[in-house]
Amino acid sequence: MGRQEQLFRIAHAVTDDDAVSVKYTEYLEMLFDAVDPKRVSGDFLNAIAADDYSTAVLLLAAYYRGKPDIKIPSISSLGTYNVETADLTARGIMKVVNVEWSFPDGEVDFLFDPTEIKGPRNNEWVWQFNRNSYWVNMARTYTATADEKYAVAFQKQLLKWIAQTYIPENWNSRGSTWRTIECGLRLSNYWSVAFDAFKKSNSVHDVTLLLMVASMYHQSKHLISHPTKGNWLMMEMNGVFTFSVIFNEMIYAESNRRLAAEYLLKALKQQTLPDGMHNELTPDYQRVVFDCACNFYEIAVNYGFESDISGQFVELMRKTVDTAIMLSTPAFTQPRTNETSTTKTTLFTGRAEKLLGKRPEYSFVNTKRLEGNPPMCETASVFLEYAGFAVMRSDWGPDAAYICFDVGPLGMAHIHQDKLNINLYKGGEELIYDDGGGEYEISPARVYSKSGYSHNILLVDGIAQRREVPLQSDEPIDADWITNSEFDYASAVYDETYGEEFSRPAVWKREIRFCKPDFFCVADTISSSDGKAHDYEILFHLDTTKVNLLSDFQNGVISDYGRKYDVAIIPLDDDSADVELKTVSAVTEPQFQGWFNGRNDTRLHEAITVSREVKNAKNYRFVTILFPITSNGELPVIKKEDNNVTVFFNCKEHTIDLDKLNK
Repeated sequence: MGRQEQLFRIAHAVTDDDAVSVKYTEYLEMLFDAVDPKRVSGDFLNAIAADDYSTAVLLLAAYYRGKPDIKIPSISSLGTYNVETADLTARGIMKVVNVEWSFPDGEVDFLFDPTEIKGPRNNEWVWQFNRNSYWVNMARTYTATADEKYAVAFQKQLLKWIAQTYIPENWNSRGSTWRTIECGLRLSNYWSVAFDAFKKSNSVHDVTLLLMVASMYHQSKHLISHPTKGNWLMMEMNGVFTFSVIFNEMIYAESNRRLAAEYLLKALKQQTLPDGMHNELTPDYQRVVFDCACNFYEIAVNYGFESDISGQFVELMRKTVDTAIMLSTPAFTQPRTNETSTTKTTLFTGRAEKLLGKRPEYSFVNTKRLEGNPPMCETASVFLEYAGFAVMRSDWGPDAAYICFDVGPLGMAHIHQDKLNINLYKGGEELIYDDGGGEYEISPARVYSKSGYSHNILLVDGIAQRREVPLQSDEPIDADWITNSEFDYASAVYDETYGEEFSRPAVWKREIRFCKPDFFCVADTISSSDGKAHDYEILFHLDTTKVNLLSDFQNGVISDYGRKYDVAIIPLDDDSADVELKTVSAVTEPQFQGWFNGRNDTRLHEAITVSREVKNAKNYRFVTILFPITSNGELPVIKKEDNNVTVFFNCKEHTIDLDKLNK
């Protein structure tokens, strides 16, 4: 009896379906072609030579069951777990991108998309569902409890996944279960953790275990053949490297490991800007790339492949962490720029301290200021001259005032129309927000959250900025930056395009002066480019539905967050101009406005947009004091005479020449 016929009969041990058995046979043949018998055992080599695949299957399964446990925390079956969630997973109840679905009778359909029914449509549901990340918690729950029901459920789901999924002609298209980043994530984490746990279970059949390894090999082969770019490439090659190290009995394990390491170094070099920011300009994907770098580093060190790591690679990892620290808000989170959820800085410093060694600034973040020291810089503020983030920070204390001013390019991916946008914090509270873009769904809210309308920027004739370039700056950005003990100053210009027609109606210059340690003076100077009069509107977004008018300041408002801090928005515009104050909440027509559309951590909910608009003007200058203040606290006393402003607050006097904010 030939190999194929033997394996077909062996496959029937886990299925009664002949068509499925054919597919399982193909996988088993693929595995036997990929494994070097000499690296398994002499008995296995003899069984192969004798064409005895019943014995070969038993010996190879025993070899895999005897593989040492993975000792790397991120891909180990040891770790925190949740029994309740594991029980739901075993019953076929999963939650992906905040959308939960219960599969009838626990029969999981890996090609099904519940967002087609529940709405709004989100292609990420099928993609991310097929990462199988829920198997990690089920695996760790099994390791901790030894309850075989989790192993039984895992085997059922795994066999269904292998039988049901396939590589489509366009493997990165909608509905594909073999999108390359999913393959990379499965290999580098989720499937590796499941293998680590369930190889020990007698409820998992030998054939199931071999089919799992065969599929992992198939996925690694797919990734080697079809590398992409950007953060995807980091995830893909991280998967290849992990699989090649753990399953080193494969014939091409060494060459694939070395190739993946080369890809990883090249990708990290290409994607890290000179100031340490990832070139997509989003903290979420900066973290994704950093995690891939850490996983590669940790596996290489733990398995004795330090030679695969270059000094340059480690230097780039450190630079990434340093940048994350400098971008940190007072709550030790990253400002939400482009597509991102709320990203904790400890996701960078925590792994850096474990892998790269202790540093005072890592300890400072990881212990929430109890140990270590903040970065040793001229001031607590910083300008990332390639990413284009001007961070103004009063100090490194827990109640610092903070603003992130975005003067940079679009970013290589996950872009928002947000040049000259600001994020304002006081202490651990965000007072003027950028929400991070929402889920990757197909909806008007998603379109809005990426557009200029959802950012703290300028509208011209009711139209938001829209640009297609530049994606990345290869030279220091043309912006002004000053930092000293008394004030910070930054300014930049938006002279690019607006709207669907990519028109150029006006040039907008935004200047920000941070009068330390209390408040920010924002000057927005707009000049007509076409010689025509236009309507100009400045937007500020607040994550509340309550604001109160400030009777002492024309068009002034103050938030009502009901927390420790609020923000006073105090206009110092030209008194002779007819400027209209607007407050809008939860509207969808004629334009979405007044919504917070969070990604992963905070769902779409009502917020408020505060704006000021001047109509039919060729040129105009808005001037705004943004004053973080203790809730129900005393407001500043502000006196304006011509272009000179004096601000009295907390026994301190600030004098500002509005014509010379940089002086």
